[in-house]
Amino acid sequence: MDYNQALSHKKEILKSLEELRNFKESEIMILPSKAEDFQRYMDEYRKDPKRFNDQSCIKFSTDNKYMVYRICEDLILNCR
Repeated sequence: MDYNQALSHKKEILKSLEELRNFKESEIMILPSKAEDFQRYMDEYRKDPKRFNDQSCIKFSTDNKYMVYRICEDLILNCR
């Protein structure tokens, strides 16, 4: 999906999971879908997560394709 589709999908997930947003161990993020781009993003994200927001993924994607992920502690889950 493109960035706008991913952003819309994230909003739908957050709306349906509002009660879970209280858990700080979990975060819904838009990330590049291509494995190499995803890995580059995560390598940088782990250095300083506070520097990143939803739009940060755009500069890491080489094909303009994104996925929405649920990040909880050390587990990364794809939210289809």
